[in-house]
Amino acid sequence: MCVCIGYIFNILMICLKNGTECDIFYKRGEFMKRISIQGYAKINLFLDVLSKYEDGYHEVNTVMQTLSLCDTVLLTKKELGITVLCDSAGVPCDEKNLAYRAAELFYDKTDMPRGVLIEIEKKIPVAAGLAGGSADAAATILGLNELYG
Repeated sequence: MCVCIGYIFNILMICLKNGTECDIFYKRGEFMKRISIQGYAKINLFLDVLSKYEDGYHEVNTVMQTLSLCDTVLLTKKELGITVLCDSAGVPCDEKNLAYRAAELFYDKTDMPRGVLIEIEKKIPVAAGLAGGSADAAATILGLNELYG
């Protein structure tokens, strides 16, 4: 889990450095309830697998570059629970989804009310090595941070 979260953190840092586009939806007189954010694909310019941890993850040394190809993640506050919807059949919409896991981690660390609908519009091909799942997870963390300010 540590390497996975570290990897999402690296994608998050790339998003911040590249000025990830973020559209925020407001309703007059109400707090923000929805946000749309892009999660950009990446390619590895260099990748060295260093060692394997006991949990099955690997320590890696890598240099990444973002691409203009991106998924759109729409986050909407809801009363209770985390729900993921995706327009791609190859993407899990349960606890296996990295955006779901990122939302769980966000709520665990912030003690905010645990309720969000995560809608993912896939443009990054699934299982293509372009970090689509990690990009969606990073977008989820950025979006939730904006939603809860």
